[in-house]
Amino acid sequence: MNIFLETKRLIIKAPELSDLEGQLILQGDETVMRYVGSGARTPDDVIWGLEKAIEHYDKYGFSLGTVFEKETGAFVGRAGLIHFCFDDSQPDLEFGYALFREYWGKGYGTELSKGIIDWAFKNLDVPRVLAVIRPPNHASRHVLEKAGMHYLKYSIYQGLVVALYEIQRNFVDFSQVKLVPAPRGDYHIIQNMARFYVYDMSEFLGAAKGWEIPKNGMFECIDFKKYWQVPNCFPFIIKHGTEIAGFVIVNKIGSDDEVDFNMAQFFILSKFKHKGLGRFVAYKCFEQFPGRWEVMVMPGNEGAYRFWRAILRQYTDDNFTEHTRPIAQFNNQERNLFKFDTRRVTQPPSQLEE
Repeated sequence: MNIFLETKRLIIKAPELSDLEGQLILQGDETVMRYVGSGARTPDDVIWGLEKAIEHYDKYGFSLGTVFEKETGAFVGRAGLIHFCFDDSQPDLEFGYALFREYWGKGYGTELSKGIIDWAFKNLDVPRVLAVIRPPNHASRHVLEKAGMHYLKYSIYQGLVVALYEIQRNFVDFSQVKLVPAPRGDYHIIQNMARFYVYDMSEFLGAAKGWEIPKNGMFECIDFKKYWQVPNCFPFIIKHGTEIAGFVIVNKIGSDDEVDFNMAQFFILSKFKHKGLGRFVAYKCFEQFPGRWEVMVMPGNEGAYRFWRAILRQYTDDNFTEHTRPIAQFNNQERNLFKFDTRRVTQPPSQLEE
């Protein structure tokens, strides 16, 4: 078996003529193919498509392949990546998949989508990946959206009206990401961003008392001026090239005297979220300030909780503690606490590791 790609539960094999029998059944199923092209395909159409897929794989090293379950070895369907409409005179690539009905509802479509898109951006010099979906196919549109693709426009594909989706390559150039020390004169820049900081937090805390949207429609944040008025505070503006991407403030005020460094504030602008920049900046902070660390998260701020737990599991290889307790400097309000020592991390993971 010539394996093209493996995901957690699935294997995508390079297309071969030996796949024909299974592909005839799959692509001849009217329910499976209801929203794929013009519907169920004739044997001649299936043979033509398989030959084109093999030719594409032989020429480029990727194509529409055959999907199997790892655990059972069962033939699940097909999935892969080809030049748009098999037209290699243009640069766009499209992702596609089709699964037997008994494998619907298992998350396989999302798993395949994410795996193939990730492979494309890691192995091919392409700015984006496309997908075409018949507009009524809401289930597959949901799969693409879960995989990070977004609706682009309605278009015509092989004579049919389709919804065109795309996902673009991560535009963040990590070599251009810098933590720039923020002097007191930059206080207003961080304070301005703090309104967006509170807005983002309101997604998770908005139902709590005190988080009602003000009557003027503008959230306010606590005054960050204090971070320039006390010793041992280290405010930074995060920049991607010359563009502001967020801010981070490290201080030495933890929940007890054993804490060397505390992540006092951490904010990434929405434009730069979900692109690895937050992880990159967190790692930079841990490296710049080695010692016993603490990260505090307000109970209910599920976005921040998930972010920091994932970051610390990866960075420390699960070598951190987690608990909840009242914090004196916050009027004995409870905080969820993560504690870890960066000096015990013998081999930090790559900052660009997924």
